[in-house]
Amino acid sequence: MNESRGAILERIRSGRLGVSVESRPAPPMPIPTKDSSRLLDRFVQEAEAVGVIVHRSDRCDLSVEIVLRVLGDAGVKRLISWEPNDLPISELMKAAVDDGVQLVDPPTPANAETLSREWAAMATADAGLTGAVGGLADTGTVVLRSGPGRSRLAWLLPPLHVVVLHSSLVHPTLSVFMGECGELVRCSSHVAFVTGPSRTADIEQTLTTGVHGPKEVHILLVDHDCNPIEESEAAQAAIVSDETRDRMSKNDLVQ
Repeated sequence: MNESRGAILERIRSGRLGVSVESRPAPPMPIPTKDSSRLLDRFVQEAEAVGVIVHRSDRCDLSVEIVLRVLGDAGVKRLISWEPNDLPISELMKAAVDDGVQLVDPPTPANAETLSREWAAMATADAGLTGAVGGLADTGTVVLRSGPGRSRLAWLLPPLHVVVLHSSLVHPTLSVFMGECGELVRCSSHVAFVTGPSRTADIEQTLTTGVHGPKEVHILLVDHDCNPIEESEAAQAAIVSDETRDRMSKNDLVQ
């Protein structure tokens, strides 16, 4: 019995050692260039693969309608929003208010007496509305740059995050984005690369969404000239003096 077992194992070893196996990495999936018509389709595909709900619009009125419908379907009553000039569609904030949504202002460090009350109010927000300074097609990622008028609480605190991204700001990969917009990242107090809803498997290796951030993410990909935030303008806005950067870092908690 032992001899038969040994013979079998020996034949297996001989067979394995006698075969030369060449390891070949899988070819990378081709990434469309920034000028390719397939770039936005790839971005949508990758974003949806990580649980994002993507909407597309080529008209300003349709974009406003889509955002209001998303907020209405989710029963949003209180909203944290970036300032109108930092949204690709500046009319969105007013449209939400006209639709009965209450805006929640971010806490102000200068008002220490009411800071705790302001934080408590922020915790009741049902949704956050932001723009984005970029998108990465190969991962479905949005690039968010916080700062004055662009509170990071809008995309960290509420259970629903609605991102409005202009199609001209979608890049094929992170390396291309950094090559074109690296100065924007270096001169900002905080830049986040967000891919899909918040996920964690810290507890018993069970995947759970919405623990450390939004449980649901919608991206509105717009392709119209309502109020696009061009890369060059965003980069210019990001170039600030050392004094301003120091002041921004002190206010980092609430931006």
